[in-house]
Amino acid sequence: MAVPSAGPTAWSQAGSRGRNHVVHGRDRELRVIGHFATDLDPTVLVVRGLSGIGKTATVLQALKQVGAGSSAVRVVRPCSPRPSAHDLDNSRRIDLSAWSVQDHEDHDSDFDARGFLRAVSVWAGDSGPGPRVLFVDDVGVLTPARARWLQHLADEAYGQDWRVIAAVRSIAVEPLSDDVEVLELGPLDRMSLRRVLDMELSAPVAADVVEHLRCWSAGNPRLALELAGSLSAAELCGDVAWTGPESVGSAARRAYRALLAGLDPATATALATAPLEGASVARRDGRAAVRHPLLALLCREAHGADDEAPPPDRDLSAPGVVANILDGLHLDELPARAWAAVAATPDPRLAARAIGVSLMAGRAWRDHGGGPLVPDGVGAEWTDRLWWRDPAGAGEAARAAGARVAVALLRLEESGDLADPGTLRADLRLIGPTPGQDWVGVDIQVRALLMLGDVVGARGLLADHSGATPGRTVAEIVARDLAAARVAAFDGRAADVLAHLAHAAELRPSVDGWLPARGMRAAADAVVDGTEPASTMPAQAGGWSARVLGEYAADLGAAHLVVGQAEGAVALLTIALEHCAWPYRGRVQVRCDLVEAVMASTPPGKVGPRAQRLLDPPLVPGEWSAPDVAAAYTRLCALLADEGAPSAAFEAALHAPPTPMSPWQRARMLVAYGRYAVTRGGRATGEAMLDEARTLVRLAGMTGWLRGIDVFLAEADATGGTGPEWEVLGGHEREMVRLAVHGATNSQIAQATFVSERTVVNRLRRAYATLGIRDRRDLVRLAETRPPAWLAGS
Repeated sequence: MAVPSAGPTAWSQAGSRGRNHVVHGRDRELRVIGHFATDLDPTVLVVRGLSGIGKTATVLQALKQVGAGSSAVRVVRPCSPRPSAHDLDNSRRIDLSAWSVQDHEDHDSDFDARGFLRAVSVWAGDSGPGPRVLFVDDVGVLTPARARWLQHLADEAYGQDWRVIAAVRSIAVEPLSDDVEVLELGPLDRMSLRRVLDMELSAPVAADVVEHLRCWSAGNPRLALELAGSLSAAELCGDVAWTGPESVGSAARRAYRALLAGLDPATATALATAPLEGASVARRDGRAAVRHPLLALLCREAHGADDEAPPPDRDLSAPGVVANILDGLHLDELPARAWAAVAATPDPRLAARAIGVSLMAGRAWRDHGGGPLVPDGVGAEWTDRLWWRDPAGAGEAARAAGARVAVALLRLEESGDLADPGTLRADLRLIGPTPGQDWVGVDIQVRALLMLGDVVGARGLLADHSGATPGRTVAEIVARDLAAARVAAFDGRAADVLAHLAHAAELRPSVDGWLPARGMRAAADAVVDGTEPASTMPAQAGGWSARVLGEYAADLGAAHLVVGQAEGAVALLTIALEHCAWPYRGRVQVRCDLVEAVMASTPPGKVGPRAQRLLDPPLVPGEWSAPDVAAAYTRLCALLADEGAPSAAFEAALHAPPTPMSPWQRARMLVAYGRYAVTRGGRATGEAMLDEARTLVRLAGMTGWLRGIDVFLAEADATGGTGPEWEVLGGHEREMVRLAVHGATNSQIAQATFVSERTVVNRLRRAYATLGIRDRRDLVRLAETRPPAWLAGS
């Protein structure tokens, strides 16, 4: 009675040396084995699968799950002259050589099953309350003789309250008895195999490499691990291409030994000439790839194919090879001579892909020695290939706009100069709706729209081109995730940033080391859980463009601001704007971060023209058209206002309904003005804003801001920041306080403010009470030692 396989699931190995690994997946198989071990039916369970598929690990895990970890016994090498029994932890052993049987049909009746079981029972003793299971491992091929031997053992075992499970590679006789159930262990799917590889290997494995390993191993985890063990770290993470093995390893030879021996000559010859891996190369001629490519490779070796000369090394300067390197992001294979070939070839698509990957990854490749980034002699059509897979689907107006955008962005990359933001914005809106776009080009457009403050256009561009399209290259898939991560970072959706970056790194683990990804991750980690940035600028900055260095500094500065390190934020954000005048977060938001950091780290009255210079060069209205960016611009202007109090525009925005301002921007506004108020003496007002911000960031999943708030308040307490509530004073009280501090009498104050002396006396008394002082003498002393911003310059 056959139990159908549960299909692709996860595996792990429990070797004879006692290694016990967690078995991922195999949920149905584990339930079947566990049910059999605790059931009362007198049957035998045969677990079948090729060597390395995980039979032993699955059975052991299932037995432990049903409480048989100490009551079950594992029999090893039962068909050899030296069988032995072990407990499941492999800590105790008994030699069963006295009950060995020759593996021959004429002698299977010589086996003393009763004595065998008596010896095992005495050795096992009363070791546990769980079900007593005899796990007969390593049976190999279940021949008719071994099947009778197993049935004989099972009949005796059932009488002595033992259940029998056997692990076999194959079954030579069919059908088996009705008292035998067969459980097939199928191959692993990609995700299950990835978990196995991640658990066993020290290096991350790229998603497409996992798929190659799965195809070559036919989903057999031990064979996949053997193949992976022969790869370099660069091949595992996809920085260098790997298409398959050149020879068969020892584990694969053991797994396929029986299958190879059972092949008839015609089948072996057919396999020797069949396509191997189910990859694109194997299916270009329309033929399906073989199910077990390593078995086919063994057939090739048997037919002398292994005596052929090895294939020549690839010419890394060939345009086709370079195109595959760029499409697959095998960037470790892009040495100086290959990049020089990119610069010299007249292939428009190759030139466009080289430029697109360079802009996306932020790599300058200054050592390529091939001259300017745009290859000479290619012509203008390379700009078409930068944006569209097939430029024929785009109109002439869109193609002309695409050429202008490419030239403008390259000039911006090289010099930091953007001559006409309005024209760039218009051209991007003309390109965006056209069909058939390449995702590398979409990523470049998204970054350009964000730096212009057009987050609505960037979101729309992502939505318009988010449909599934066959044939997407690795470069395009990674570009899609980077574009989505940038939009999420602009919007303050830190969890989404991390999700998109993780998806990109699953396909190409080296993306984690790209400067754009490192910066976005640092800022997102700070917002999500308050993680302090581990580093500042990279040690090897020469390989990155100045623009990417500036954006990285802007992201790190934002992270430092979140966790309350305002001085570090000022330094990084200053560097950011020096290196990149047009960061992807937009000039408004980066400048606002810098102003906020300056205000939080500078004593009242000493900001002066330093912050005012941050408005140069001026921002244009189009840069703050989006609601969230408009809120950030309001905060920027209010923080730079002459008066120390929050501006009327800030007050209006703060007390408006939560839409269209997002929770992210409202939290930013509350934190900025809470810090501002506390620093300038308005402790009660500032703490109220910070308390509201605490509640909001908890609800919105931005709890990293809690650390920054706590750090700021602790520093304010240490430096006397609990001081006078200057900001609570109203406008009339401030004027009277200003006059009193400068020596005016009550009568002079009354004349200057057009009120009676009694009103002056009453309002000054209320001011004294608010400030926690007794009289005018305390007022003058307080104004000299801890003045508010609105009094310091008067």
